[in-house]
Amino acid sequence: MTEDDFDWLSTTPLGEAACVTMVKTTDVDAVVRGFGGVANEARTIPFAQAGDDLDEAYAVAMCRQGEYVVAIEANGFQGSRPEVLRRVSRLGETVSAFWNIEALTRFSYAVDGRIKTAFEAGADSWKDGEEPDCLTPLVAEIDWEAGHWRTGLLLLAARLTGQPFTEDWLSGEVLVAPIAEHLEDAHPVTPGFETLEYQHPVLAAALRRAEDESLLTVARAAVDEVVAAAGLTGVPGGDREFDELVRMARYEAGASGYAPGADRLRLVALDAVRALRTAPNPLTAAFKTIDAAKLAKQLDRLDPAPMLAGFLALLGSPPAPSGADGARAGTGGPLERHAWITDHWLGLAASVTYARSVPLDTVAAAFGGIAFGAGPVSLTDTEQVALRREGDWTLAIAFNRSPFAHEIVDALRPHTTVLNVGWETRGNKLAYFAQPDHDVAVVRPGQGDVPAPLASYTTSLPAPASNAAAWLLALGEAVTGITFTPEGLDTPHTLFRPG
Repeated sequence: MTEDDFDWLSTTPLGEAACVTMVKTTDVDAVVRGFGGVANEARTIPFAQAGDDLDEAYAVAMCRQGEYVVAIEANGFQGSRPEVLRRVSRLGETVSAFWNIEALTRFSYAVDGRIKTAFEAGADSWKDGEEPDCLTPLVAEIDWEAGHWRTGLLLLAARLTGQPFTEDWLSGEVLVAPIAEHLEDAHPVTPGFETLEYQHPVLAAALRRAEDESLLTVARAAVDEVVAAAGLTGVPGGDREFDELVRMARYEAGASGYAPGADRLRLVALDAVRALRTAPNPLTAAFKTIDAAKLAKQLDRLDPAPMLAGFLALLGSPPAPSGADGARAGTGGPLERHAWITDHWLGLAASVTYARSVPLDTVAAAFGGIAFGAGPVSLTDTEQVALRREGDWTLAIAFNRSPFAHEIVDALRPHTTVLNVGWETRGNKLAYFAQPDHDVAVVRPGQGDVPAPLASYTTSLPAPASNAAAWLLALGEAVTGITFTPEGLDTPHTLFRPG
């Protein structure tokens, strides 16, 4: 058997996007439940007539093939989810092959409720699971060249199960069931990737520094806000019963094609309660429940600011991070000197603009801002830029990477040499450099060649490490001669708000 034995797939409804899951059991009904299938809405029909059902957001077609129950999803992915694989693999050895039109793929192998390995198509792809390399010899035998990734997945499944997926599997009757998908696993928040950190950074910073009991106090208060807004009552005490309530509430709201405002608010309240119950740690509970409380206010067309201020008060209204915040500059090479930025509050997202031999007012005008005071660089919920002179350069420092950095550089380049470096943990890391009468050059650390105007400066720098922010600040040092230190953030700056 080779990859060519699956060429027929390209002419079927599964050719562009599908998930095929094989479970070693004869219990079709149990596999339906493992997928979250709604049994009382299932029906047996020829696969050729199942197109409309499978075109629904979540539906699965089941059939028996030898020792296996086969679950087929057109443009679906439930069989690749850990939440499903753990359930169905308790019934028997399970393999799953997923692909979509964007060339995303996933092969999974699970036994006894444990995911042994899961990976993207390819012999050298990164693998996870309890035994990530358990299939390495079989994977190495597959031709993963371009165009073979989909058939390679099915060939691997066939060699594991002894059951090749053939075209005649699609010619018989199948049990088609809509899916009320199993609730997602609870995962801890990921620093730098949470919306609250960017939209309400002062509260997010306070949460990150709070004790567990204070975090739980805030999380409970957030849940109370949402539950009261939704008028939610009668919540089951048992986790299994509660999860089933949430699962079916989501299904019923989605099945209608539109969830009215009141129903959506109820879903938000249920999600908030679940976040408090299942969060792996107090910090995650606080972040997730606050997100839900904020969404509830927005659904009611109310300003969430007073509520968020109340949460900050529950934490003791700690001052926002400011200046060096305990950080100290390192010694050694350019990356080591700027490595402190990794754990500093500016490491999340920031923008630093260097402009040579121009007055502060000229730089402020490029931002369209109006000065309102003086002080150190500080974290604020409102946009703020801090300006200072250092040697022959004016520095403009702001939390968050400015989406208008290119325009700022463009406004300053008729007057002077200007460099802007900016980073966002969950987004772009960029540098813009320009000189009078020259185009703006753009650098993405570690991506592509460095444009000629900056190449002479980067030759002395090590290759960008995982911390692009330190490399960008090292680039700033190479261009300007200024080492960006945490102590410098404590010095007086002219503060203004961009217009």
